[in-house]
Amino acid sequence: MAVSQQDIADVLGLSRTTVTKILNRDPKYSASEATRELVFSTAEKMGYDFTTIRRPFKREYGRTEINAKCDIEIVTEDSQLFDKGQAIARNIGVGGALLTHLQLPRNCLPLSKFVIRCRFVDMPVLADLTGECQVVRISDSAEQGYPELGVRFVNATVTDRKALKDFVDVRMAEQQAARLASTGAKPSGEPVSVAQSS
Repeated sequence: MAVSQQDIADVLGLSRTTVTKILNRDPKYSASEATRELVFSTAEKMGYDFTTIRRPFKREYGRTEINAKCDIEIVTEDSQLFDKGQAIARNIGVGGALLTHLQLPRNCLPLSKFVIRCRFVDMPVLADLTGECQVVRISDSAEQGYPELGVRFVNATVTDRKALKDFVDVRMAEQQAARLASTGAKPSGEPVSVAQSS
């Protein structure tokens, strides 16, 4: 029998409306990050079918380009190591990442449920984070012809999400500053000098 939003609400002691709004990422509904995380993690543990919600894989947060090497492990639902290797995380955000240049000895993915564990070895600020991911998109890179995996982080703690958000915010600010510097534009909020004629 399928897990319903009411089942999740009953387990958590929340209203079904609250669970529905959180799962659907209702932009008008305000809930704490801890409550959102609790609803999503409980739904995942209970086996909720996320394809039934309106915006199942819409990004809630921006992503930043990093092109950083990461170690990856593919682990089946019975906690068995299926394969391990390396990939390049082309971009990363609080919600997930885009993995490219996959180097896996078996060169395939399991047919049963699995997660991908990522460790961002080239990023010292994220070295303590092990991202557990689910694949949400598989595509070919248009320019190189190799597969890319769009993944979303699951079972991330509030601390992990904060570390990712802080990292992404800093990187995006650096990239914005670099773009402005290359064009000679002033950041918003900075006064622009106006030449006065005499």
